[in-house]
Amino acid sequence: MRIPGIRKAPCGVKGLGLVAEVDIPAGTVVWIPCAACRRWTADDLAAVDPAERDQIIELGYYLSDGAVLLPCNDFCSINHSCAANVLDSLRGFDLAVADIRAGEELTYDYRVFRYEPEWQFRCACGADGCIGTVRSARSIPAELLAAWEARLAPALARMGHVPQPLGDPFAGPLIPGPPAGSPAERPAGRPGRADP
Repeated sequence: MRIPGIRKAPCGVKGLGLVAEVDIPAGTVVWIPCAACRRWTADDLAAVDPAERDQIIELGYYLSDGAVLLPCNDFCSINHSCAANVLDSLRGFDLAVADIRAGEELTYDYRVFRYEPEWQFRCACGADGCIGTVRSARSIPAELLAAWEARLAPALARMGHVPQPLGDPFAGPLIPGPPAGSPAERPAGRPGRADP
């Protein structure tokens, strides 16, 4: 489920994306997998029309067991940035790592996805340090993981000091049953998603 106060909207050259309608302070959990996020096994995907399967794979992301999770509430519309203001916490939820002002686009670093087939695209984020071409990879480079952890640490420290509209992400799983992969395995598949 995603935080309230976000809407899908045009975002320049990137097409549609997610835009904050209210200020979102760093340390706010902005998305967490929930029971409304549909999980598709390989058998489930094989049983649907090919066009629907392609759309599920495009909007969802692969988990470590090969299933695809389709986030609810348009969270799959979040665009990539090499200097994202939302990161996968590597703890089961996505976290604002910078203050996001009303009217500002929420962005995510797609390099976190590692369980899906190869893909790449030319980045249009325009951020300082933009890598130019974003590619899927089977593992997250140590230097990138260290940079994410450095950005996550202050946001994680703020979690108890800012409102959490989605509740306490450490209170227990929101998806019935065990998570698909440990938090240490957590980054998964397709742009804009986080592996529960």
